[in-house]
Amino acid sequence: MHPSQKKLNEMNRLSDMAHFPAVVNAGATINILLTITLTWFLQPRYSQVFAPILWVAIVLTLNLLPVVLLRRTITPATPYCTLAQMDFIHDQHKFSDWVYLAASANMAFWILISWTAFTISPIPSTLATALAIAAVATFSPVLVRTFTRKEV
Repeated sequence: MHPSQKKLNEMNRLSDMAHFPAVVNAGATINILLTITLTWFLQPRYSQVFAPILWVAIVLTLNLLPVVLLRRTITPATPYCTLAQMDFIHDQHKFSDWVYLAASANMAFWILISWTAFTISPIPSTLATALAIAAVATFSPVLVRTFTRKEV
């Protein structure tokens, strides 16, 4: 079975995430970019109040809270769409648990890397560089699909 035909709850490989629709990757990318930008604003002003680990905990809580609440609506009759058909808003709570662990680890990575970079160099060009690298890295599954698409 091609990974794009798997249902959301059937994902069993990290590479399955490469088959999400572009809008899903765009939503994840925007989430990462907004978080990095907030980190840039918060880090110099609140570095005495927020340790980077506390900031990671706050962001992950805010990201996972909708999932926890929406999962309460899942019943045995809940339909699961395929990866290729998923909707960023309506299906975000239907993944296997490990997918949220991977997404949370990714978010923590970007927060900690950007916090460190902004501690060393809290200037706008550091923010711009972090945003550019994160955008390319996070949206890369769509970019790879676009540039490797075989002509029929």
